[in-house]
Amino acid sequence: MKVLVTGANGFIGSHLCERLAGDGYAVRAMVRRTSNRQWLAGLPLELCFADLEDEGSLRAAVEGVEVVFHSAAVVRTKQGRDFLRVNYEGTRRLAEAGVRAGVRRMVLFSSLAAVGPMPRGAVVSGEREPEPVSDYGRAKLAAERALMELKEKMEVVILRFPAVYGPRDRDGLLLWRMFQQGFVPVLGGTFSLVYVRDAVKAAVLAGTKPVVSGACYSITDGGCYSYPMLAQVWQEVTGRRVVCLRVPKFFVSLAARANNWLAREGTIFNPDKVRELCQENWVCFDERVGKELGFSPDYDLKQGVKETLNWYREKGWL
Repeated sequence: MKVLVTGANGFIGSHLCERLAGDGYAVRAMVRRTSNRQWLAGLPLELCFADLEDEGSLRAAVEGVEVVFHSAAVVRTKQGRDFLRVNYEGTRRLAEAGVRAGVRRMVLFSSLAAVGPMPRGAVVSGEREPEPVSDYGRAKLAAERALMELKEKMEVVILRFPAVYGPRDRDGLLLWRMFQQGFVPVLGGTFSLVYVRDAVKAAVLAGTKPVVSGACYSITDGGCYSYPMLAQVWQEVTGRRVVCLRVPKFFVSLAARANNWLAREGTIFNPDKVRELCQENWVCFDERVGKELGFSPDYDLKQGVKETLNWYREKGWL
């Protein structure tokens, strides 16, 4: 089966390409000409140069493809409107090209940010009315709704991920470097996580399992975490103690504004991301992923953190 992976050179996209190619799929990897393709080197795949803002390139990208895995997205930007321009409008453009080309199924890599946080002690479920708190979340929700409008013309599966971590993740590296300095900034309450290899495992299942078009699943490792719990796992894996420091929301917001203003390009530490990080509850659970997708996580938090930190050290990132 021939599949297309958008954002193929990215953190999650490159792991997905690796998994799909290893499973014997014919993989077309969609990247921009300016993209760094180091994580794709040596993989048996077809490179495709395209842009979510270029309809002509998208028509060529989806031609002859049976399943599209859409992981490409803007996660950092100096201008909030870029989230809508790429994550919503680009997704809609890609989906419409897929319908015209006869693509059978499209799997959207969405985010828990599209739903929004829950009150303390509650759990995000598929029945909750979405209330995103960030521009990123609102753009992801718009992308989901754009796909749902096409679910009668093409099979649509939406995967909502919490924070995904693992090797090659540059955004999460910032937090681990703080751990290495001996402190953990506590910005919010409880949250879900998923290791990158489990995230792509779920994606492959979403692309192949016979599920209802329009199905939407939350993918996690099943745990409920906090920053002190992350600190405990860090200590168990590294043998080094860290101190948890509750940082005032006002101070973090001010620092994020300054950082965003000083950054030449988009930075992950920006006011939009801080609005998400300071929420009390990002915990989700979806029992349907086991029943309908056949998904169960292979990694618990300690396993995932150990592999991630080992990789960072091997690459000299940490």
